[in-house]
Amino acid sequence: MNASRLNQLLAALFLASMTQQAFAYTTIKCGGSSTKWSGNNYTVRASSVGFPVGPWRDALSSVISHWNGNPSNLSFGVVWNEPAVAANNNENEAWWEANNGPNIGTYPAVTYVWFKSDCALKEADVIFNNSVAYHYTTSKTSLWPYGGANRPFQTTAMHEFGHAAGLAHTANTYNIMGSDWTHIHANGATATAYSGEDANNGLVAVYGLWAGGPEDLGVVHWKHIGSSGEYSTHGRTRILNTSNIELTKVAGTTEPVYRVNKGQTIKLELTYENLGKTSPLAAKVGYYLSSNDIISVADRFLGEGNVTLYRGVPDTTFNTFLVIPSDLVSGQTYWVGAIIDYNNAYSERSETNNATYIGIRVN
Repeated sequence: MNASRLNQLLAALFLASMTQQAFAYTTIKCGGSSTKWSGNNYTVRASSVGFPVGPWRDALSSVISHWNGNPSNLSFGVVWNEPAVAANNNENEAWWEANNGPNIGTYPAVTYVWFKSDCALKEADVIFNNSVAYHYTTSKTSLWPYGGANRPFQTTAMHEFGHAAGLAHTANTYNIMGSDWTHIHANGATATAYSGEDANNGLVAVYGLWAGGPEDLGVVHWKHIGSSGEYSTHGRTRILNTSNIELTKVAGTTEPVYRVNKGQTIKLELTYENLGKTSPLAAKVGYYLSSNDIISVADRFLGEGNVTLYRGVPDTTFNTFLVIPSDLVSGQTYWVGAIIDYNNAYSERSETNNATYIGIRVN
């Protein structure tokens, strides 16, 4: 590949075109059209040095596994113990290095792609910057979005493998192809990376719908709040009063905790996603009060709602009215939250992303 061609490809990734399509996702273009893998498969060879047997390999394997749950016809694979890696060698590879490309002094990771003469994808290499404070853990208190010291490796890997699949950056919706470390699901002590509704929809648009694919619904306490260049930025969802004014937060907490009164009617804001094959999909949502940050059907039931979700832009809503019980203990911290498909109407790819929480402190 000549230098001019390589620069064009780098521009496709770092300055991804933000021309809007039917939905918020954007794709890497070649000749004006979305590029894709001609065989509907992306298999990467992982460096034996960077991903030996152990937790880093397990973390990358979980990323591959999650992408394989997407509802498109694109599949992902990995071959371990690649002894030698190099860019533009006709092999898809993943590795670590301190300076992962001519423009990567400040980037935590990069994906380089090459095209065939017919604009089909030929090679995609994913390179992680080993000077970044990554961690393979899913313990939320160790990770950036929950006040920890480490960037979550899996969210960045999800983002980069999205590029390898043909997706570009997205700025105008909650999306893994935006600021990846705040595109994450948590319920209790665990925070996990996932592809997200809009990125899944982009793959369906490019590769077609996997008719035998899974259903999957999710809910998170993150939402789109703006953009930074071509990247979407995300913030925590909120609790509001009936006038749609955000309640006061308790000072000094790692995660948001809102002050509420006994008997007060509040509005709970969360983001609901349709991650599966059927669009639209109607589902029931159960709302609960918990004594800890794990929302489950064993907690105190506060009511039921209904959502109809399209596999497009994630649905952030604060139209859920809940009444804070009058018998709670003043000064005590509780958690309110939601479980989508709490009645188990659907057989889903994963049930672990169906619940999430927001903290409250009772006055």
